[in-house]
Amino acid sequence: MVISRGARTLVVLIWTALLGAALAVAPPATADPGTTWLCRPGLPDDPCGGRSGNPVDCFYVYPTISAQLTTNANFDRSPELHGIARLQAEAFGERCDVWAPVYRQVTLRSLFAGSAEERAAGLELAYDDVERAWDDYLANHNNGRGVVLIGHSQGTRMLRTLIQERIEGTPVQAQLVSALLLGGNVTVRAGDVVGGDFDSVPACTDAAQTGCVVAYSAYSRLPADIRYGVAPSPGLEVLCTNPASLHENSATAPLRGTVGSSDTGSFTGRCTGGAANVLLIEGPGAQLLPAVPNESWGLHLLDVNVAQGDLVDLVRTQAESYLR
Repeated sequence: MVISRGARTLVVLIWTALLGAALAVAPPATADPGTTWLCRPGLPDDPCGGRSGNPVDCFYVYPTISAQLTTNANFDRSPELHGIARLQAEAFGERCDVWAPVYRQVTLRSLFAGSAEERAAGLELAYDDVERAWDDYLANHNNGRGVVLIGHSQGTRMLRTLIQERIEGTPVQAQLVSALLLGGNVTVRAGDVVGGDFDSVPACTDAAQTGCVVAYSAYSRLPADIRYGVAPSPGLEVLCTNPASLHENSATAPLRGTVGSSDTGSFTGRCTGGAANVLLIEGPGAQLLPAVPNESWGLHLLDVNVAQGDLVDLVRTQAESYLR
């Protein structure tokens, strides 16, 4: 089945709406008021569905989406945050209770026009917010439950550091159901499933495995100036775990992707391996998926959605395995 014109249009319209909403507000970053929750069980107008009663929790950190004209966003639960949470995280609410803090992320303006110094300082501020929210969640809301970490892009960067600083080697590591760290170049030792970014959180190689990480960046073609999938130093490689074929990542497997309630089409995915290890999306209509802002980024905006059905099912299986 070729991706429908309606599904292609929906992809473009959703991201246009998200960025348009972001551009409509540009207040300065504000002081830390304590945790502001974008999503939490029972929260009115929760873009993640507000569900409770699932056997495990998900802790979701959203990607770069704010177009506020400052280095860091503020703590407003703004329209673009609602939009991205509905697009990426709401579907997981079928399998886990979703908690998502608002954090003073580095904005799109800083990403594309700020100096390296601005971005470095901004990312430190953003991480401090995520760490404080995590500590609040553990102390006041977790109650010993298993947790799936879900991040994309800047959110993956935040959660990668959180695992390094607050989870690995601590008692809470036993509560890690899994970490879905997408669009963020998680590294491992070359030819291994661990090493690199994490010492003791391995790549997931089976759907029933827990305490492991799923990571990839999606592309429908491989440009010469590819941004993701390239290891930062010798001896390391960027991790690609095919969510539809964890036991054999290089195998071509059908993906179950969604954007809202629409099927993105009958695509397949396989990890390319080699110098640029990414999830290559193939099949009728794959070339029509938008590479934004340019070809080097690949399908970055759709990293979560190209395999969202597979990821939601994986969370279910991992949660069942964790509870056993």
